[in-house]
Amino acid sequence: MDSGSSNKGTGAESRDDRLFAPCRARCPVHVDVPGYLTAIAESRFMDALEIVLERNPLPSVCGRVCLRPCEDGCRRCLLDEPVAIAALKRAAADIALYPPALRARQRPERVAIVGGGPTGLTAAYDLAKLGLSVSIYESKPRLGGMLRYGIPNYRLPDYALDRDIDHVLAHGVEVHTGVRIGHDVTIDELAADHDAVLVAVGLQDSRALPIPGANKPRVLKALSFLESCANGERMDLGERVVVIGGGNVAMDVARTARRQDVDLVQVVCLESRDEMPAAGHEVHEAEMEGVTINCSWGPREILGDDGVEALRAVRCSAVFDEQRRFNPVFDEGVVQEFSADTVIFAIGQGADVEGMGLPTTPRRSIQVDPVDLRTTVEGVYAAGDIINGPTKIIDAIASGHRAAAAIFRDITGDSEIFDLLDPENAVLGKVPDTMAAELETGRRIQMERLEPWEAIRTFDELERGYTEFEAAREAQRCLSCTTGARLAREKCASCLTCTRVCPHGAACVNMGGYLYFEMEACHACGACASQCPAQAISIEGASEEDFSRRVQRRLVDAGLDTALVFSCGPVPDVIPEAGVDFRTVQVPCLLRVSERSVLEAFDEGASRIVFTKCIDGDCRFTHAQELVRNRIEHIRAMLSEIGMSDSFKVTASPQTRDEKEVDSR
Repeated sequence: MDSGSSNKGTGAESRDDRLFAPCRARCPVHVDVPGYLTAIAESRFMDALEIVLERNPLPSVCGRVCLRPCEDGCRRCLLDEPVAIAALKRAAADIALYPPALRARQRPERVAIVGGGPTGLTAAYDLAKLGLSVSIYESKPRLGGMLRYGIPNYRLPDYALDRDIDHVLAHGVEVHTGVRIGHDVTIDELAADHDAVLVAVGLQDSRALPIPGANKPRVLKALSFLESCANGERMDLGERVVVIGGGNVAMDVARTARRQDVDLVQVVCLESRDEMPAAGHEVHEAEMEGVTINCSWGPREILGDDGVEALRAVRCSAVFDEQRRFNPVFDEGVVQEFSADTVIFAIGQGADVEGMGLPTTPRRSIQVDPVDLRTTVEGVYAAGDIINGPTKIIDAIASGHRAAAAIFRDITGDSEIFDLLDPENAVLGKVPDTMAAELETGRRIQMERLEPWEAIRTFDELERGYTEFEAAREAQRCLSCTTGARLAREKCASCLTCTRVCPHGAACVNMGGYLYFEMEACHACGACASQCPAQAISIEGASEEDFSRRVQRRLVDAGLDTALVFSCGPVPDVIPEAGVDFRTVQVPCLLRVSERSVLEAFDEGASRIVFTKCIDGDCRFTHAQELVRNRIEHIRAMLSEIGMSDSFKVTASPQTRDEKEVDSR
């Protein structure tokens, strides 16, 4: 689709061929970003968390340390700043309680997963939810892999990681820690005892440069250094540390060294500032904490008679050739020495595939079929960084999804999940200029965080997270891209009722006489869906099924006199009544509450239903007020026919009335 085009005439109205918002399209696991941001904007944090967990089992992790490709696609980028999508994912995980584990009927198949990092945890989560028996074999004392032993606590605290892992294990996943493949058990032994084996061990070896002095006692490797710090060790690094490397791991090493009471920490890398592989915000935060970045230098020798005294480096004039292949060029005549008591290599990671008995590539990764991730050994699969090389965490999660789908297909014969891995959805283009001119701009809400001088004194988490109010306000910056009316063509009777009731002109008829919805014009108010006599229209992001789950959740353990309040706008302070338990479901507009929803609420245990309407001047969809009145009368008539009209009440929100009184004063 052209970057500036809309939904007109594409046929993307079908739920099976719907548009993706750019944020969702950029996410490797296609999390429904507009869906969970809409929920947070309405303070429905539990709903938001459940939406995230449908595709990402590690929301606490990704809410903190994901490199956020989704934010690069946010349509607000050209207006002001992208919505804080990752931080809002964290807010959902921090504020809401994780839902209880739901599993399919238990199946007899058994799967062994080697490695408890993000890929292994994701595959275990998917397969356990599908009813398979899953066992994780991990060489470390605790699960998490690089998430636990490679990412410092000030970025990803253990409690946040454990919260995600506990939710995965709650689905019935068995764990065997301290098990080394090739020593305690072999791949062949696991394959003989299971229907499938997935190898997802990641990259555990840090690389070093073969330069003179690299074997000195105070020359360390990044991963072993970070793991020691993660285990609570205080290391004697001296007063000067030089970190070799320009990636995110190098930034983690440098910032961790600052927290080990090292005053002078320098990073030395081949790349220029613009070429550094580290994320820009990671480099900026390192500098704010006192780390010095030295770009375009190639290490040549680690100097020192009895220990480390300095790193000698030469100027690097180019890192890549004209074809963007790694081919550094050095100016040996320009030399600099960087004083150091400790040198730490952070130039990349490698795979440890010794003892696995699996075929490998020339780059020492495990050789697999690129589509279904099978190795040449029957029943053995591999996924994650062990086959792809270093990738982002969200890419490792995506690889875990693919591996789980391939395993499930191969051992059960059910290919539906695998076939849905790569949706070919159209992507919504940029915000049209006419719409952009009408939008209110505003910068994203900044999260409270430790000051740099304070941060380097502790491994406490740097960013404090959003409050509920801040999260809702930030989520309200979302443009709700692709959220809106969808048409099921096979049901449409071409009565054109939707074109008459839509106040924004979103319902249109094209040159061929087909009805469609103009995506940019749709406000998702629900007027068309509520009035469609053929029930051919749904609101993307607000399905009846999702709404039913919300109602069920609010009425868990409902007592004999439990009133369910449907409210648009802020959650109302309903006038209390003795002995009545009021529970609220918030909706953007009462048109979203169908007759079916009301009847389901009674079935779930509600003794009465209360609609709290907007009052004049406070309605987001003023055109809908007459339609809301019609719907209320229809619901009242329906309940009257079955003798339940006394169980239905309509009132204006007391909270809204109070706010207007304060404003008038």
